[in-house]
Amino acid sequence: MTDNIQTLKKKNVWLVILLSIITVGIYIGYWFLSAKSSFQLINKNNYIPFKWWMVATIYLSLSVILSLIGEFILSIYGLYILDSIDLIFAYFFLGLLYYSIFRIKELLEKHDDEMKMNKYLLFFFHIWYIQYKINQSIKREGGK
Repeated sequence: MTDNIQTLKKKNVWLVILLSIITVGIYIGYWFLSAKSSFQLINKNNYIPFKWWMVATIYLSLSVILSLIGEFILSIYGLYILDSIDLIFAYFFLGLLYYSIFRIKELLEKHDDEMKMNKYLLFFFHIWYIQYKINQSIKREGGK
C-alpha cells in the first residue's frame, strides 16, 4: 500500500450512517466531494464523476427544501411535476452511486493489497462499507 491511502480520513461509520439517513442522502454526496482530493491523489486515472456529485448534492438539497415548502408555493400540478422529476433523478443518482462506489473499490483494492471488498456488502451498504474498509486500512497501517 502506498502512503497516498493515508490521505483518506478515518470517520466513525455509525456517524456516517446516521448523517446519511438524517440528511436524506445529501451526506452521501458530501462524502464523495470531501474525499475527492484524497482519491485523486491515489490515482488520477481512475475516474469518479465528482462534477456529477456536486450536481447531485445541490439537487438533493434543493429537492428536500422544495418537498418541505412545496405545498405552500406550488399547485397540485407543480407537486406532481416535482415528484416526477424527483423519481427520474433518483434513478440517475442511484446509477451514479453504484458506478462511483465500484470505481472506488477498484481504486482501493489496487493500492492496498490487503484490502478485499465484498461486492454484495458494497452493493447494499455503499459508502458505509467503503468507510469501514478505509478505517480498517488506516488502523492496520498504524494511523489514528
